[in-house]
Amino acid sequence: MSSLDISLVTTAAVVPILSMGIEKILNNITDLNKDELEKLYQEIVKKTSNEQISKEQQIIKLIEAYKSGKLVLTLGAGIAKEHGLPDWNTLLQELFIDAIMSETKETKERSLVLSKLFTEFGMSNPLLSARYLRYHYQNNTKVIDNLSFEKAVKQVIYDKIKINVNSELFKEIRQLCIAAGNNPNLNSIITYNYDDVLEKFLSSLEIDIPFKSIYGNGINPSYGELPIYHVHGFLPQNGELSKITLSEDIYHQQYNDIYSWNNIVQINKFRDNICIFIGLSFTDPNLRRILDIARLQKGHSDDYHYLVKNHYNANKLKENIEKYLELNPSILNEKQKANLNLDETVNYLVNITEKFEEKDALSFGVQIIWVDDYAQIPIILRQIRKMDLNSK
Repeated sequence: MSSLDISLVTTAAVVPILSMGIEKILNNITDLNKDELEKLYQEIVKKTSNEQISKEQQIIKLIEAYKSGKLVLTLGAGIAKEHGLPDWNTLLQELFIDAIMSETKETKERSLVLSKLFTEFGMSNPLLSARYLRYHYQNNTKVIDNLSFEKAVKQVIYDKIKINVNSELFKEIRQLCIAAGNNPNLNSIITYNYDDVLEKFLSSLEIDIPFKSIYGNGINPSYGELPIYHVHGFLPQNGELSKITLSEDIYHQQYNDIYSWNNIVQINKFRDNICIFIGLSFTDPNLRRILDIARLQKGHSDDYHYLVKNHYNANKLKENIEKYLELNPSILNEKQKANLNLDETVNYLVNITEKFEEKDALSFGVQIIWVDDYAQIPIILRQIRKMDLNSK
């Protein structure tokens, strides 16, 4: 095989093809004929099919964990988009606007354009960007304030928050939390989000749902309280702020301090329970490291964690490739153009990438639950809560 070597699929953690630039994709893929693509795909399927189980079996395993009080809900930024909270790139762009304005005296409009260009084409690594911003906010305050960066982040994350969003996902999460202290019930919630949107939602009913937000040493739930672990820090709309994990230097501290409360919580929960990951991309380096540690401590086990993930959109990828080819007609020579069956190529790319990601997740003891639409996630949670695969 020419540009893509079949041996790539044997590695535990392989970079998905879709993370390449379009030019690189096309230059690689057009060197392969249909038979080679099929061979590559079948080789990857062989490497994953023995461990990856059906969606129905995955949900049955989650129901069993819920019934035994061992289910941990693990939440990322993807759950709060409908509430108007920013993703990482938007958060960093907003913070850069203030940094650029204070350092260059540019107008807000020009600073907005520059911040977008900077995060897209300049300092594209979000951990490095956040490190720069942390130092900027710490060194440009009139008085010494160790939480100046956290205050700036808090202002951005709540700036465009939508109140009273009718979220089916949050409704199902709340339903799972109602029986705190009883069985069946969640073991706990781990969230990588800084906001208190979940806590506000849990408090919005007349029914009392006992829970405890935990974001540092010495904060412990009382009997019957559902612990909500903010392992990357907590920036509530009202109340005490904590240091947050966002920048490279804080990640380095976490690498070095394996006994920090948040590392210990994650290791223990990942080792002793079954987690369902929602709204996470699975690229966080510390999360991957801790999953590795927990898997080693657990030893050989048939108990997996589960990551809910949207299928890649083949139509969107095809659109992007077509636009790129229109803007860059010289990127492929005549022979490559003749070899390029775009529909077939896109389908292979999507299938191969999803199989790569399954193999990568399995190396951490995680199975992927693929969904066609995020609207299916509340249905999965309802099936777990009602312990019924037929619940819709």
